[in-house]
Amino acid sequence: MNPTDTSAQPHHPVVLADKAKRSQDFQLRIADAITAFAGSMRFVYLHAVLFAIWILFVEPSPWPTLTLIVSLEAIFLSTFVMIGIRSSPGRFTH
Repeated sequence: MNPTDTSAQPHHPVVLADKAKRSQDFQLRIADAITAFAGSMRFVYLHAVLFAIWILFVEPSPWPTLTLIVSLEAIFLSTFVMIGIRSSPGRFTH
């Protein structure tokens, strides 16, 4: 078993109860899905490709618009992370 794979390991009842509570709230499910994707390598690869395409082909002077897009994305992603932390304070202390 891979030591970083936690899917096969049993979870504490408190963790399971928190997961059940979060799955009942539609907005928390959306925030959890976004933060799960944003915390993946797929997200990093997608952005590297999109930024390269943008810089090479989309705009002759890409920096002002690209900076605006990246800044807005950072604002939204940090908001989703804060929503996740605020809705489940004990979840991020382990």
